Amino acid sequence: MNNETPQQRMTIVQGASHIAIKVGLLCCISFVCAMRGITSPAMAFIGQVATILAIYNIFKNILRYRLQVQDIRFGKCLWMAFLICIFAGLLTNVTQYIYFQFFDKGFYLSTMASVMETPEYQQMLQSVLTDVPQAELQEAFQQMNIQTLMIMFIFMNLMLSVPVSLITAGLASFPNINSRKTGQPEQNSEEN
Repeated sequence: MNNETPQQRMTIVQGASHIAIKVGLLCCISFVCAMRGITSPAMAFIGQVATILAIYNIFKNILRYRLQVQDIRFGKCLWMAFLICIFAGLLTNVTQYIYFQFFDKGFYLSTMASVMETPEYQQMLQSVLTDVPQAELQEAFQQMNIQTLMIMFIFMNLMLSVPVSLITAGLASFPNINSRKTGQPEQNSEEN
């Protein structure tokens, strides 16, 4: 029951890759601002705004694709959103690697090590990880290097891709959104 041609499949992938560049740049801005936001709350706020704009861009561009290029349903919207998140995540991972390799100079890890030593953080860790001794956690954290940090960020980006994709695809594939956004009745589904 799949009426999709290879050319349409490529169109979704190509559309996702073009959208991912804009979303990835916003995610890169968000990441850099978050890293600098450790010492500057204004930078952290700018990073949060960039994150919200990135999510909004995913929704807006999938909706635009759905209304102007091809009338796709939730499954294909979800696929497109997930591809956008993966491509944007790869761009963000490159930025993260460059940042940690050349600009950070151990600032992030030293800041996290000092945060781990605070009584509030240790109390939180004890309540969450009751079976793991504190000494083992601190030793594991002290042995962390750029490669380990990058693996952690890659998995974090992948985990964040799932809820972001579900939310944006769900909103963009809402059935009556054509008439609300454009003020016109749904014409694409009537033609097909």
